[in-house]
Order: sequence, then structure tokens, then C-alpha cells
Amino acid sequence: MKAILGEVLREFYELGIPEDVRPRTVDYVEKRNSATVVTGMRRTGKTYVTYQRMRALVESGVPLERIVHVNFDDDRLKGVKLEHLRLVGEVHAEMFPDAAKERCWYFLDEVQDVEGWELFARRLVDSHRVQLCLTGSSSKMLSGDIATQMRGRSVDVEVFPLSFSEFLRFNSLVKSIPAAPFSTRTAGMLRNAMRRYLDEGGFPDVQGDDFRVRVKTLQGYVDAVLYRDVIERHNVPSVQSLRYTLEYIKHNFAHKISIRAIAGALKSLGLSDSREFVADYLDWLEQAYLIYRVPIRTDSLAVRRMNPDKFYLVDTGLARAVTPKNDAARGWFLENLVFLSLRRGDNRIDYYNTKSGEEVDFLVTDKATKKRRLVQVAWELSLPETEQRELSALKIARKEMGIDDCTVVTWDDEREDDGIKILPVWKWCLL
Repeated sequence: MKAILGEVLREFYELGIPEDVRPRTVDYVEKRNSATVVTGMRRTGKTYVTYQRMRALVESGVPLERIVHVNFDDDRLKGVKLEHLRLVGEVHAEMFPDAAKERCWYFLDEVQDVEGWELFARRLVDSHRVQLCLTGSSSKMLSGDIATQMRGRSVDVEVFPLSFSEFLRFNSLVKSIPAAPFSTRTAGMLRNAMRRYLDEGGFPDVQGDDFRVRVKTLQGYVDAVLYRDVIERHNVPSVQSLRYTLEYIKHNFAHKISIRAIAGALKSLGLSDSREFVADYLDWLEQAYLIYRVPIRTDSLAVRRMNPDKFYLVDTGLARAVTPKNDAARGWFLENLVFLSLRRGDNRIDYYNTKSGEEVDFLVTDKATKKRRLVQVAWELSLPETEQRELSALKIARKEMGIDDCTVVTWDDEREDDGIKILPVWKWCLL
């Protein structure tokens, strides 16, 4: 294994940091004597976020020899065990003995599959001479057990598919992000870009791909998550039931979904319908960053248990690829997009039911400032009954919660109604 690690490291130093690193708008946090943990679904660009950090280090004067990068997803490193991890530092010190005596930056990709990796990570952090960065596609890297092992000495960075502003830059649609007020020409360009973004999504490697290629690639991403991040890592009682649970979510995203409903559907198909197992399936899919759940806003644990969660997929392009394209469901795609934009911030997100039963899609609480806002999503407000329903729910919730910041995000409507901002999604994403 030492020889293989040496081969992997030599390749890194010979090839260097990739030149085609496109900057991501990710708040990379680095704290002395703590590990930076970069997580997110496969193919969202976690490794390129670390390349971005490596390039910044080199540009600041840090020699490449003081940077150690190992990707444990490399097939040559299958079978690596805890006792092999110490060889990383040993091999590096043999290659660059002087650099190894200085402060070094270790970037270890997909290390979570090595049993006991957290013990090695803790030793590196405790050495005070290593600035450690870990990447992984499973949130088990952030579990309570890991936090205990690291003694709280880790900071988390979650990577998502491209945001709308990143999408604009990545595809060279703009040189710099436009700012309000927008000209008619700029507004038209951004509206068209949003239409493409809603359909294609933000996974970096599929940008500009032909429709068929993109769909096949994104479907492959889902299969990889299902098998490598769920089935291979957990004792799945019924793979068929797991797959159907995912199918249920894919066809009902942006809706309230109860474990009871999924179990009932499984039972009707003659599949294993244990509610405990369904709950596990949902947890595992969420841990792999394929789905996200939004609970009801309540201080009562009993009320929370009685009410279903809403579920969203990690990317609207992926949602298009794995579900039948249906213009009647375009509002659900828009709601999913708005959720992801909110989720990229450091926010707690709930949905809110008023005392009279109206629903507001998102009650958003900034975790740092505790500032709250209400966000409703509607494709359009052209029908009087739609406008009445969406605005009425916001006005009632605003009064009940004492929240003044209220917005309806639409496809193309823009105005203000009784202090409620109504904005097109392309503009809302850039404000």
C-alpha cells in the first residue's frame, strides 16, 4: 500500500493543480487546529472547491510540496485500512523532507469509507503542523460520533450544485453578475438564462451537454448515490423498497410526504412496508444529500410528529432527468429551485401552517442573526383565486408570526401588495 500511495502522490505533484478550476461561490472556512469538512452530493464539485483553495495557497506563496492531496475514491486505494493512513505522511516526508517539517495542508477526498478514519484525522489536527481538509459525499462525516472524536474541532462547508449566479458565470453568460436596476435587454437575457437553469440545473459536469447526454448522466448520478452512498454503506433490508421510496419522493417532491403514505404504497405493491425501515431509507437518502426535508414550524414535538415533512431534490435539472417532464408541474420545479437557493444560505427552513389552515411554503430563519422571513412560491398570480390564496396565507402568517419580510417568488410577476414583495425568480436569486 505504501508504494501505491507513493504513486498517487507523485501523480499529484507531476500534474499539479488543474488549470481549468472555475471559481465557486463557496464560503470556504479554515481554522487553525481544526479540520475543514467539505460535504455534498457526488459530482457537485467538492474536489474543485479544494483545488480552488490549493490554488489560492500556491498564489499566496505556499510551495506545492507543502500540499498533500489524496483521493481515496481512486480504485488503486480500495482496501485502504486505518493502519495505512499513517503512510500518507510517511510517503510525503520521504518525498519532501524539508517541506514536511513545515506547516502542511492535507486534502483527503472521500476518506469516510476507511473504517476509523476519524482517529487519523484527529491525530493530524492534534499535531498542530497540519491544516486538514476532508471531503465526502456522506453526512456521516458530520455525525455526533465524529464531532466527539474531533472534540468539536471541525468546521463544515457544504457544496451544492451551481447557484444561478454561478450558473451565469460558469456558462460565460455574463462577465460579472448584473445588479439592479436591470435594463430591458439584461432582464430578457436573465429570464432566458433562468429558463435554461430551471431545466438543466447546476451540476457542473453537465453544463452545455446535449439533452439526452445530460439526462443519462444525471440518472447515473442518482444510481451512484443509491448504490455507493446508501446500499453499500447500510444494511438495507429491502433494496426494492428503498428504490421505490426514492421513486415516491422523485414523483412527489415539493409536496408533503408521510412515512405512512410511503409504507401504504409499498404494501400495495407487495413490498416490505415497515415504517421503521422507510424512516431509515429517508434518513439515508438525506445523508447522501440526494433529498432534503422541510418540517412544519412548531414548538410542539407531538405536532411535528403528526404532520408530514415536505421533501425536495438536490437539483432541478436532476429532477427533470428522473421524472417525466410535465409543464403542469412547473410550479413544483420552481418551488424546488427556491428551496435550494434558501438552503445554500445558513438558514433554518420550515413550512408554516396558519391557525386557519393556510400554508406558507417557507419560514426562513437566519441561524446567525435569527432574522426571519416568509417566502411563498407561485408560478404566476394571473388567476384571482391563485393570488387570493397565496397572498392571504402570507398576510395571515405575517400577523401571527410578527414577520414583516414577506415575498412571493414567481416566474415573471413583479409588483408589491400591502408590503409583500412579488418578484420574478431570476431577479430574486440575484438580490
